[in-house]
Amino acid sequence: MYTVTCTYEFRLNLISKQVHHDSIQVAGNKSLTNGTNSSEADSSLENVCNSTGTEAVAVLLPPLLESNFSLALLYIVLMSVLMVLGTFGNVLIIMISACNNAFNKVGKAFMVNLAIADLCVAGLADPMCILGVIKGATFFDDKLELCHFIASMCLTACFCAFLSLTMLTINRCFYVCHNTFYQKFYTRVTTGLMCSICWIVAFLCEFPNFVGWGAHTFDEKNHQCIWDRTASLSYSLFVSICLIGGPLVVMGICNIRIVLEIWQKKKNIYELDSDGHYPSLKAWNETVRTSKTLFIIFTLFMMCWTPYAVVIAIDIGDRLSMEVHLFVTMIAHTHSSLNCIIYIFSNQRFRRSALGILGCRCTQIKGPTSHSSESIEQKTLGMVVNSISM
Repeated sequence: MYTVTCTYEFRLNLISKQVHHDSIQVAGNKSLTNGTNSSEADSSLENVCNSTGTEAVAVLLPPLLESNFSLALLYIVLMSVLMVLGTFGNVLIIMISACNNAFNKVGKAFMVNLAIADLCVAGLADPMCILGVIKGATFFDDKLELCHFIASMCLTACFCAFLSLTMLTINRCFYVCHNTFYQKFYTRVTTGLMCSICWIVAFLCEFPNFVGWGAHTFDEKNHQCIWDRTASLSYSLFVSICLIGGPLVVMGICNIRIVLEIWQKKKNIYELDSDGHYPSLKAWNETVRTSKTLFIIFTLFMMCWTPYAVVIAIDIGDRLSMEVHLFVTMIAHTHSSLNCIIYIFSNQRFRRSALGILGCRCTQIKGPTSHSSESIEQKTLGMVVNSISM
């Protein structure tokens, strides 16, 4: 025997759900129909909340596909597209990295680590998001372990993607700005260790949801198994500020340093070769292209995750609409599906490799040809450009 108590916020939460859904069933034999007004609902809830016994409060909500068909259909279509693009694209990135040893030698391990993390989101989490919209919370009533696994896996993969992308950016910043130090520090062993650490740290950042600093739940506004953004304000701020905002700041600083370094080397070389000699002209074109690629990747991450970070930080009281939470989470998941598209459209070498993979053959992409007449500065710029080319 135990007492079932309800806070004022919990009572308001149940009453608000009563307004938007067909019925609320309490303890299996108490129900509040759609015609029940707020005072009657509050009275009924008061009886339940102050009762003693083995009763439990259960709120049965219809799937989004039943309660709002048009919104659910739009969501399913968009998520299905992201799922296909993300799964196929990230598998393609992994295959290209494996088939072409000459492709993107600098930072390849971090790129593969990022692709694996994104594949977990697009290939595993996104289908379960679609299932949650179709089946609703009742589908997971007897599958709590599955719900916990989905929520933990999704958040861990997202954190690992943040860390992998940050480590990739730092890696290239060192290669461009501190090349001598880079050769000593980024060995095969240390790079593999860093990739492993990304997964370990990502899980440790998610682990508090298992021990009370946060939680896993079927979010009724996201319509999916996910971490409970309302369980702890401090943990929500930790995710928003440290785990999303932190990588944004670090990547922003590194990208600025890379662009400035390339720009300076370009100026030096162009002054040495003002007659338009081919290597310098090519270096200039590569500088512009790779700078745009870096900016697009950073901008994509910022656009996808900033809305989510802001929403979870300001809506700990869960007052924003379901539509807001549903689509800012979907936009965040979009980041895991678009990197391959950026690589294809911004890098000719990756595009040729992709065509080779689709043609069922692994093509070895040769590195840039060395010109005997190149000066030391031209070789340095070529090294910088190739190091940040996707």
